[in-house]
Amino acid sequence: MNLSGLFKVSLISSALVLAGCGGGDINITPTNNDNHVDNSVENPVVIPDTGTGGGDNGGGDNGGGDDNDGDKVVGPTCASYTIGGSTFEGDVEGINCKYPQSFASRGKSISSSFLLEALPNGGSHIFEGALFIGDDVDTSKGGTIDLDGPILTIEAGATIAFTKADSFVRIGRGSKIHAVGELDKPITFTSIKEIDGDASTVPAMQDWGGIQINGLATTVECTKTEAESGMCNVPAEGVVSYYGGNNDADNSGSLEHVVVKFAGNGVEGDELNSITLNAVGSGTTVEYIHIHQGYDDGIELFGGQVNIKHIVVTDTADDGIDWDTGWKGNGQFILVQTLNQGNHGFETDGGKKDPTTDAGADRATTVSNPTIANATVVSNGIKGPRGHGAGMEMKEWGKAQLHNMLFVSKGTEAGSACFDLYDKNEGSGPVGVHANAKAGDIKFHNSIFACAYNFEPENIVLDGDLADFDIEQWFTEDGNQLVGFSAFENVLGADLATTNGTIKDKDGNNVSVESSKLSDENSFFTDVTYVGALGEDETDTNWAKFVAQSIERTK
Repeated sequence: MNLSGLFKVSLISSALVLAGCGGGDINITPTNNDNHVDNSVENPVVIPDTGTGGGDNGGGDNGGGDDNDGDKVVGPTCASYTIGGSTFEGDVEGINCKYPQSFASRGKSISSSFLLEALPNGGSHIFEGALFIGDDVDTSKGGTIDLDGPILTIEAGATIAFTKADSFVRIGRGSKIHAVGELDKPITFTSIKEIDGDASTVPAMQDWGGIQINGLATTVECTKTEAESGMCNVPAEGVVSYYGGNNDADNSGSLEHVVVKFAGNGVEGDELNSITLNAVGSGTTVEYIHIHQGYDDGIELFGGQVNIKHIVVTDTADDGIDWDTGWKGNGQFILVQTLNQGNHGFETDGGKKDPTTDAGADRATTVSNPTIANATVVSNGIKGPRGHGAGMEMKEWGKAQLHNMLFVSKGTEAGSACFDLYDKNEGSGPVGVHANAKAGDIKFHNSIFACAYNFEPENIVLDGDLADFDIEQWFTEDGNQLVGFSAFENVLGADLATTNGTIKDKDGNNVSVESSKLSDENSFFTDVTYVGALGEDETDTNWAKFVAQSIERTK
């Protein structure tokens, strides 16, 4: 059985490059592609006068229209809003709309709704400052959250660009973003360097900050008392703002068919990701997202129960998907490529407090425990700016149920393994994810590791109550297979199907891999017959087309 051409583009061709490196060192230099769109046109759109209208052209009425006195000039429609009797609006500059810091900045929270239209002739909305929607409130200091806050609406096909590294989009608690693109008209957030028409500047990660949404769902960072009394105020990274609450069904809007490129910045512990979801509730929609060349994580989730589906992350400097502090959402159809740079496909944290202690038991929610299905991580294992490319690292007290996963990596150095249970010994023995794995609270189902290096060594030798924990035996339960990268390399172009097919493991034995079916238990999930992000016969679905478009953007 053959993988589809689309999947070969997104997975096979990239891995074949790795496989073809022979026995020597891999020397892949991160590159930034010049994807400029020339928006340097200085004149607005002009519609020629046809002379067919009424007016003074002979006195007759021929159905209205122009009167042959001149062409009609149609320029872009820039956004505007009114606050306190004052109107703020963007300035037309050629085919673009430019918004000065008097319109939006790090020092201004916009409390009025407005629309960013798709501009004609490929025009872009260019922001010279940050775009903060909704008032930021610390309820512990007497503030009140407006639960009917403003809405930022973005039309399908719109492009939004930022000129400064420290500028980002922030949606405050009680406010919403409604950014709903279409397969052929995605909404794009990017760097000014991609659209300024200057071929001497090349867009790169850290050109701007990304998108941050602050929600009202639960997080382990707050106690039950704080959450229930409306006093949960967790400071977000970047410019200090607050998130958290007691409504796991909170709705912060929709991100659909959205592309985020060249975002992220900061220092460790105070970073902006391409998309940050802070205690975002399950009423929020996050689907069909492509993230490319972000400095930190592609998507990072802090608590909450928002779901994510149809996600592509390519060449982020850190992790593809990172969750922390009690996230309990679902995820399905996720493709992460860390080929030129990047750390883990997935990095997961549960919360630093032991939930079996009093300090852990008083939390507003329990530790992170999502369900993820049909994800593929492809990594070359080389060391990038934030660490080696690897499959998945789990830390602290996190839990997860992981179905139909496919991890592929040629890496053989420490830090590049398919899977890492990272907790260190504390006191008399190991804690956290080691104990959770042994108890079945971390579990793979019907998944494949096609890696040269499967497990980080600290997972193998344990003491105390986990001295008898055999991580390879633990993984290979419940339909999971270790096939080895060499076996994967041999069948990349021909027989490695992600359907219920037969492949050969590293010893040449036939391996049959079935896929989990989850829809009966959870309506979020779509039942499929394959392992990994995309099936071999899936060529004409919106998801297959979206993957192909996403990979094309990286060229």
